Order: sequence, then C-alpha cells, then structure tokens
Amino acid sequence: MNVPAAVISAAFGAAVFAAMNAFQYRPSSIMPDYSLDSIFATKHSKARLAVTRLLIDPASADFSALRSVEEDKAEYVCGAVRAKDKSGHYVEYRDFVYTVAVDVARIDDDGRIAHRHGAFRRCPISEEEKVALRKMPTMPGAASMAKNIQTILPTAGATVLSTMTPDMSAGGAMSSGGTLEQQVGQMASQLGSAGQPGSVGQQGASSTFKAALRKEGEWRSDQPPLAWPTFPSDHPLARPAKKRTTAQAMDLAKDIEDRWEKSNSGASNSRPSSDEVKEACRALLAIDPKDEAYPKAWAAFVRLRKIDRDTAS
Repeated sequence: MNVPAAVISAAFGAAVFAAMNAFQYRPSSIMPDYSLDSIFATKHSKARLAVTRLLIDPASADFSALRSVEEDKAEYVCGAVRAKDKSGHYVEYRDFVYTVAVDVARIDDDGRIAHRHGAFRRCPISEEEKVALRKMPTMPGAASMAKNIQTILPTAGATVLSTMTPDMSAGGAMSSGGTLEQQVGQMASQLGSAGQPGSVGQQGASSTFKAALRKEGEWRSDQPPLAWPTFPSDHPLARPAKKRTTAQAMDLAKDIEDRWEKSNSGASNSRPSSDEVKEACRALLAIDPKDEAYPKAWAAFVRLRKIDRDTAS
C-alpha cells in the first residue's frame, strides 16, 4: 500500500470538504430569514413581510387598507391585519404601523394574534389629512371627530373628509347640534355615501360601524355597540352564565328563536320560557366583543330581548 499517496489523498479530500462548507455558510447577520428579493420589494410588501413575522399563524394573515405615510422625513406603512389566534379562530382586523427605515412592524394587539413585541404607536397623520383637517370649520370637536372616523374607517381619505366640510359649516346639516355620537354617525353615513366601500378587507371583511350604546328601546341589531351593556347586580342578566364556546352560545340562541317562531306559527307547543330566553342572553353576553362573531351575537341578543318582553306580556 502506498501510504504517502493515501495520506495526500485524504488531506486533499478534507481540504475540498472544508472549502465547500465554508462556501455554503452564510452568517444570519448577512443573510436574514427572508430572500434578497425582499430588499428590492415595495414598501407595502416589506410591511406585509414584517407584520407576518410577528403573527402566531403567519399563513392566515389577511391585510387591509395599506397606505404610505411620511412624517419628519421618516416613512411608514400603515394598515390593518387580521389573522388566526392560538385556537385557530380569526380575530378582527388590528391596526399596524411599519417603520421603513428600521424594517420594524408593530401591531395594536393584546397578544391574541401576535407574539410579544414592542409597544404599538399609532400611525402618523399624513400631510393630505392634515390639510383636510385644517380646512375643517372650528366647530367644537370637529377635528377629533374626523380622527375618530378615520380610526373606525381607515380607508376614509383626505378627499372624502374635505367633501364633508360644507356639511359641517354654519348652514350644514351637522350644525343643528346633537350628541357627539349622533354627529359621528352622520359623518360615517356621509363617508358611506361618498363612495367608500362597505368593507375594508381585501377579501371583503365587514367594517360594521359600532355605535355607542343607547337606551334599550333604541337598540338596533345592525349596529353593535363597542361593548355589551351592563346590568345592575340584582338583574337576571347579571348572573354568571354557564361556560360555553361562542358556537355553543350562538346555537343556544338560535334554538330559542326557532322554538319561539314555531310556537307562534302553531307548529310546536314547545314555547321557550322567560328563564330559557334569559339563559340564552347570558350565554351571548359571555362572548368577547373582539370576537368576529360579536356582530351576529349582538343581533341575536336584541331579538332575544324582544322575545323576552313578548313572553312577559
């Protein structure tokens, strides 16, 4: 056996193997977890990528109303995102802000859809929006109402706000007064009539306007409030409800409504009692207002309250 030749061959093979490994290695600081193509992508694409990296379920990300904003020479991409939580259920759209210079995104989230990250800072107001707000009349609360409307309907741009200026002048419809809630409601209606879409998601997700809670006689099934009503401690609906999932609570409410309708039509004698109606109401009240099923739960709650009044009469 030619020992020197074998040694030389082994050394050469080891050198080639080491060289190949060195060529394939890329430090994480040089090659991050996204491709070089993303460096040349648009700002909106980078924003989507940065937001997706924060999500618990990145594959479920659904973006809406993305827009570019500049403030003090800094660039941002603002928008909304919805995604699935740990249980696999979609959570309603949450605002996010992406800072272009540092490639960092922050989501206005309480930990339901995103991993822990830096504190959320609201999107800056664009120059167009600032110009539109300056054109607003000096009616008390006008600027704050405009900001509130844009928070509720992110797609409302400066052009739409500026078209509302005549209506807010001394001779406009909104100059007649009314509560802040009523005025904001009028502004929301005008936004809808000015060509704004009835949904904000790229896939048509609903952006139901959530009004402040009024007296029960004025409740509307198509206008869910920001939160469920509260009841005095001695009220039947203030009692703790049996623990149910959202689907179970909705099914219980539907069962009560179906039995009520069949009873009224004479198709069944199984008329729900007042206690059963109240139990279904308590089940609905346990649903989180942030749950995507909340608007439907509110509509069912309003109908059940009417059924409860009818059973008592």
